[in-house]
Amino acid sequence: MEQSSLYISWTLPPPVRRAVEQMLGRALRDSEAISIQTYEPHEAPTPEQQRSMAAALRSHFTEVDRRAKEIPEDQQEEIVDEAIRSVRPRYRAQR
Repeated sequence: MEQSSLYISWTLPPPVRRAVEQMLGRALRDSEAISIQTYEPHEAPTPEQQRSMAAALRSHFTEVDRRAKEIPEDQQEEIVDEAIRSVRPRYRAQR
């Protein structure tokens, strides 16, 4: 079962803060947030599964590229910007 916690470094008791700093190998700034997450690891895909997934991704992106050729480049940029803004509302394109 996955579980996560979020802490602000200045709120940590000194022994806990020292332990976190030791794990990180550096001092924490008071303004930093610390996220701790636990989860059950899974086995890595086999080499054959990796090859299969890579082939599927290549096929998918080849199809995306084929379809994108029908869209003018300036519209492609607008589409990408809109997609990014849908998940990062404060995003501003750097052009």
